[in-house]
Amino acid sequence: MNLAMILNRLIVESPVFNAYFNTFKERFCLTRRENEVLRLLTVCGGNNRELSEQLHIAEKTLKNHIANIKFKTRTHSIRELQALVYRDSLVLLLVNIFKNEENKSEPFYLQR
Repeated sequence: MNLAMILNRLIVESPVFNAYFNTFKERFCLTRRENEVLRLLTVCGGNNRELSEQLHIAEKTLKNHIANIKFKTRTHSIRELQALVYRDSLVLLLVNIFKNEENKSEPFYLQR
């Protein structure tokens, strides 16, 4: 497992990542469905056909959601959008880790 895969797993499985998506939704005024699309784009990747099948929507509808998300976040590509999500959520994850270290409590990523 390489470093990118480890970071991806650490980010995606953390409670901070889930909380981040809620703030991301509010920050960019995303609809519930756009938030679902963004989460799938970030976590799963894949092509439009696979994503549209997972969401049970037409590919054209998925493309419209992606276009709306890119417009609202002022990104130009899916890669740029994913980078925005990972960068922001990684920063929140690190901030949370350091907060817990200062409090000398068990790190949140070890809590179950």
